[in-house]
Amino acid sequence: MGNTWHTDIEHFLDVDGYPALDLPRPAERLMEYFGSIIEAVTGRYEKKAMRTTGIRCRRRPGHRRCDGRIMAGMAAENPEAISWECPACSDGGFISGWRGSMWDRTADGRRPVE
Repeated sequence: MGNTWHTDIEHFLDVDGYPALDLPRPAERLMEYFGSIIEAVTGRYEKKAMRTTGIRCRRRPGHRRCDGRIMAGMAAENPEAISWECPACSDGGFISGWRGSMWDRTADGRRPVE
């Protein structure tokens, strides 16, 4: 049985919307993982349907890497959240606060290049 994550990606960012510089390495890896899920969903044409991404699951049940690929899409019950799940181990959850973040690839969400 996997975990259920309720993640606000803004908790990993500084006041300017960039990754906080003082994140411990484990938190930085989680931020990168959740960011890749955001990019996978917002970068495709059909965002609402749950689809398999190329992202490998990060869990290690029994100290062995899960071989599942993350399925993700916009959460049906909350269009401001991304829903994701590993079909192999049931790890999954929701990501909020992604709009306008550095991982948001929607046409209205891209950050201006500085």
